[in-house]
Amino acid sequence: MKKFYLKVFVYSLFVCHLAVTQASAITSFQARDTSKVKQAGKYNGKIYDTRPNKPSYLKTTVGVDFTPFNPFNTKTSTLPGATPKNPQQDNDKILSNVKVFPNPVTDQINLSYHVTKESNVTIKIMDVLGNEVATLLSERTSSGEQLNTFNISSKLNSGFYFIRLMVGNETIVKRISVQ
Repeated sequence: MKKFYLKVFVYSLFVCHLAVTQASAITSFQARDTSKVKQAGKYNGKIYDTRPNKPSYLKTTVGVDFTPFNPFNTKTSTLPGATPKNPQQDNDKILSNVKVFPNPVTDQINLSYHVTKESNVTIKIMDVLGNEVATLLSERTSSGEQLNTFNISSKLNSGFYFIRLMVGNETIVKRISVQ
């Protein structure tokens, strides 16, 4: 038992010796000479190089020239080699203003859309996996505002479906809920 107490006593002396040496090292670090270090004072947004032997090209402050992000900036820039967007491209669309109502659907569904030129129109109902459930319309229609009404009470169970409206090479998909 005496050997155990002797080992504990020697270990505690060793730990105390380490604590004293670390405390003296910390106080000697805090007492170093800081006369050569310039005090920055109040921060004014500039970066200073306080090294005594700094390169000659860094004798002045480091200047950073950039334009901050502005989300309301209306100027557009194009990358080299990129073609700028033509505002007339939006007017070249054949299909626009697609509305599906009522949603959720109980027994009858209405589709309203605008076609700019005479073209083939296909309206299909797809399930959530992308499988075709029913084809509601597949015909050539004239240009102008179109309104179609379909009875779907016997064709669909309750759940979520997608209406895919294809006119020419354009496709618009709308989600519906059937009750």
